[in-house]
Amino acid sequence: MMVFSMLIIIVSYYEIAAAKQLFKIPVNRIQSRSSTTENCTASSTNEIICEKSSRTFGKVAVIKSSGFESLINEADEEFIGTICIGTPCQSFLIDFDTGSSDLWVPSSKCTSGCSGFSKYTSSASTTYIPNGKAFSISYGDGSGAKGTFCIDTVTINGIAVRNQTFAQCTSLSGMSGDPSDGILGLAYQSLTSGGEKPVFYNMWSQGLIAEPIFSFYLNPDTSASTGGELIFGGVDSTKYTDSITYIPVALEGYWEFQMTKVTVGSTVIASLAYAIADTGTTLIIGPSKQVTALNVALGGKYDSSSGMYTVSCTTRTLSSFPNVTFTIGGTDFVLTPLQYIIIYNVSKNSYVCYSVFVLDDMEDSDDNDFWILGDYFLYWFYSIFDINNNRVGFAKSVSYDWRQPVASSLFLGTATSSNTTTAATTARSTTATTARSTTATTARSTTASTTRSTTVTTARSTTARSTTTQKSTTTYTTKTTTTPRKNMTSTTKPYQPHKNSHGRHHH
Repeated sequence: MMVFSMLIIIVSYYEIAAAKQLFKIPVNRIQSRSSTTENCTASSTNEIICEKSSRTFGKVAVIKSSGFESLINEADEEFIGTICIGTPCQSFLIDFDTGSSDLWVPSSKCTSGCSGFSKYTSSASTTYIPNGKAFSISYGDGSGAKGTFCIDTVTINGIAVRNQTFAQCTSLSGMSGDPSDGILGLAYQSLTSGGEKPVFYNMWSQGLIAEPIFSFYLNPDTSASTGGELIFGGVDSTKYTDSITYIPVALEGYWEFQMTKVTVGSTVIASLAYAIADTGTTLIIGPSKQVTALNVALGGKYDSSSGMYTVSCTTRTLSSFPNVTFTIGGTDFVLTPLQYIIIYNVSKNSYVCYSVFVLDDMEDSDDNDFWILGDYFLYWFYSIFDINNNRVGFAKSVSYDWRQPVASSLFLGTATSSNTTTAATTARSTTATTARSTTATTARSTTASTTRSTTVTTARSTTARSTTTQKSTTTYTTKTTTTPRKNMTSTTKPYQPHKNSHGRHHH
């Protein structure tokens, strides 16, 4: 069977607002070029779990509904837009990725794995400058790209970034059918493979944007005509309410910062924990002990077939579920039950509800465990990434009060929402994704042989799950410093979550 994946195509335009120029990129959802699944099995709750190759986590599970063949697969969600390279312009579909920093595209000289992708022809560009330095990048699922660095003009809807160093790849592996031709990273320069300045850095240094800031608005309403907005050069005040809370970046590389605490109701689950904000991650990931405690407090039960926690949405009222609060920079960012529960329509009048909180044990280059605040956090909170001031900002999204469709039979009939419906057919499929990062540029992760299959964000097959155990720790690790640590360099090893039966993984 064929599963269609959700992609995000980006169209760009300029806007003059508040006496400064914002480069706004609306985000629209369309189906991918192709997506196939294999090794399908039935789970304990009667979903069909199919393994699919994902660059982020290797083999991930796609949960299908027998009643809905074209169910959305969030495991392949990417922020994709068109850029041009060279003079005259050569167009490419590019994945805008906050989890890496390089820009690469396939070369016309590619000899392996480039079928179906647009290719860069250096000889056709009058602004091409050779570099010759070797480029190689590997991703957690075993895919990768190799080639050489070069220099040319990179244009995004008329904004021409001159003398941009990027990689033209002559070999791709494990990327067949990928919807994007290449990747444009939005993380720090320290994550680049060759020490080059990322595109966003050059946008600022060449005076093409008003401020060295980019920001994201993600729309949780999958039925909306637009899926959100990526803004270069500042913030869009129409996409958030209240004030912005800024937090200093604690470790430059990814967008890592320190949270004050995580609470469920009035129970503190984690104190002074580190986190990264990541638009490429679907769910919310945290250390296993802390996330286990969080889900237990929600009344969740671990489902080994999906690798996620289920919660009862048929025998409990909605009000019986507590809020989950992330306290960041002195501000409480509150997730209500309908913001952290995914309702999955198994069949007519049959539902399974999942918690968006999943566990994985990762460490940064300073040996700190960290959380990943993915889309199910960023749907509700507008995010700002400020490289000049080394800070991350959050504000309540204009979509904060939107609620997913809820069947009248759920939550003992107590769920109330302006968009309540009798059939949650538009609910998202329960899968997960995280942004790519390179195996040569971020910090390490634990490798204990007794740990469970890496990250339950991406549900594994029933067989793989049944033979693994969850990592156990005896105490929380408490952090005591809020001073930014700028010791990540281009030679620092990447975040590299532990291996499991499917091979290397990363975030």
